[in-house]
Amino acid sequence: MHRSTRMRLSFLALFALPLAGLTACHNNDDVTGTGGALATLAVDAPDTVHSGVAFDTSVTTTAVGVQNVHNGVVTVTLPAPFQINSVTADAGTSETHTGSTVTWTLNTLDSNTNSHLRINAVGSLPAGSPSTTLTAQASMVADGINNGELVASDNFIFAP
Repeated sequence: MHRSTRMRLSFLALFALPLAGLTACHNNDDVTGTGGALATLAVDAPDTVHSGVAFDTSVTTTAVGVQNVHNGVVTVTLPAPFQINSVTADAGTSETHTGSTVTWTLNTLDSNTNSHLRINAVGSLPAGSPSTTLTAQASMVADGINNGELVASDNFIFAP
């Protein structure tokens, strides 16, 4: 009788408890939106940006899964000394920009679809400055996606 009880407890310890732990930790690995919607965010800047030469950075967000992402807003920040020349957002979305920051309002991103944003910017280095590595960063909030949960960035070299 004791052997059967020990075997059941061993089975519980070996299989059921780790599965419960995986289930509990699963939400820490995924970004969850309304009703279980998942989203991804990507930033793509050129590998090298030259002083005084305009360049494009693209931002893409995708609703992965079967649920829509509602009330999505993406904030994109280019580092100083960049200034934004123009921004092009996909239809159904809107953007505003000031200085080197873009706020992109997605509204609802349908399941299994993506949306794109293109930012054209330029920056200048003082004469004699060395090349430096900088980072373009984007973050997204939406229903069920809190500030800081979905962040993407891309490093690039800023060269004279």
